[in-house]
Amino acid sequence: MAEIMRNDMEKVKELSPEVFDFLGDPARCGIATPEGRIDITDTCYAIVSAYTTASRDAKEYESHRKYIDVQMLIDGREYIEVAPIGSLEVTQDYSAEKDVLFYANGHRGDDLLLEPGKPVILMPEDGHMPGVACSAPMAVKKVVVKIPV
Repeated sequence: MAEIMRNDMEKVKELSPEVFDFLGDPARCGIATPEGRIDITDTCYAIVSAYTTASRDAKEYESHRKYIDVQMLIDGREYIEVAPIGSLEVTQDYSAEKDVLFYANGHRGDDLLLEPGKPVILMPEDGHMPGVACSAPMAVKKVVVKIPV
């Protein structure tokens, strides 16, 4: 599995200075940012969503082939579980249209705590299970930035 980069805004800046600027600008990526898609460059975009975290049993792993994910909470706390895709069991074939492949949650990966303003960078080989409740379900607001591989 690739090294998961946590809380590393400098690595984000290396991947894309425009994404770095976007994530650091509360006027563009803050609590008042509406849900939906935001184009950052011609090739990079963000998806802002609000949801309630859930127990691990209710979640599944996913991975992407065309994009690197930079996930960062705007509000709340959650765990994201990460495992190498080679250790996961595919449950739904790859959708090129949505750039997503789903896996069973039977494998236990590494738990990463996401908190506001601290991004995690997930590469295509990193299966990830976002939205896992820390101790009890919680409302969160998150931005996921897609950077082409």
